[in-house]
Amino acid sequence: MTAFMPAVLAAGLLLWPAGPVTDDETSQIVERAYAYNREGMIAMSKALFDNAIEQFQKAADLVPDYGITRRGLRYTPNFMIGWAHEKNGRQEEACRSFRRFLDLATRPWIEEEKADHASQYLGRHCPSLQRQSGPDNSYGL
Repeated sequence: MTAFMPAVLAAGLLLWPAGPVTDDETSQIVERAYAYNREGMIAMSKALFDNAIEQFQKAADLVPDYGITRRGLRYTPNFMIGWAHEKNGRQEEACRSFRRFLDLATRPWIEEEKADHASQYLGRHCPSLQRQSGPDNSYGL
């Protein structure tokens, strides 16, 4: 074992939850993620794309796409990160985010319009990230 390994193990133990996550803690995490997503949507509406990316990334780090249900606002931070990168002209980052979105999106939650946009963008700008074959939710890639 290298000298590096004990430090990695110690850091992992510090980050490991002390016990099971309660329903109340889960609810708080979901609410925080939803708030970040909402702030990202507001930033997008103001064309503040870098701020939007930051907010959407915070949301995605807490709860995966479509992990928040029963809300009016569709919760898709990975798609929105890709779209914000697309708006900023950051093709490589947009490609990675749209690919991540399609990899994480599952039926029945996925919105076909978002999946189609991501698939079309990948087809036009990111041929190396197109899927040659994949699961049923590969959306033509």
